[in-house]
Amino acid sequence: MEDIKCPYCEKEVEICHDDGFGYREDVNYEMECPHCGKNFVFTTTIIFNSEAHKADCLNDGKHDYKLTHTFPRAFSKMRCSICERERGLTEDERIKYKIETKESYCNSLNKSE
Repeated sequence: MEDIKCPYCEKEVEICHDDGFGYREDVNYEMECPHCGKNFVFTTTIIFNSEAHKADCLNDGKHDYKLTHTFPRAFSKMRCSICERERGLTEDERIKYKIETKESYCNSLNKSE
């Protein structure tokens, strides 16, 4: 991956980030251009991008809950596929998905010891 351009010859130069080299902000990192052989310094700027998405479930309360894929299954939750809000399973959902309670799961572990 070509990361920067040499300030002398303007050719693309790859930064080897082994051991975290080049990731700290406000640090002058020294490099030698493999094309022209001149030394230069570079600094790193970290930019955060945010994206907004509609979450109608947060406005009308109609979440699209799906069962999480959790192991052990007794610790499963229901997670909204839109906003990722989580809640515990109702008793009807436990029966529907054949999931035991955390207490019965823990008790079964204690009995097997």
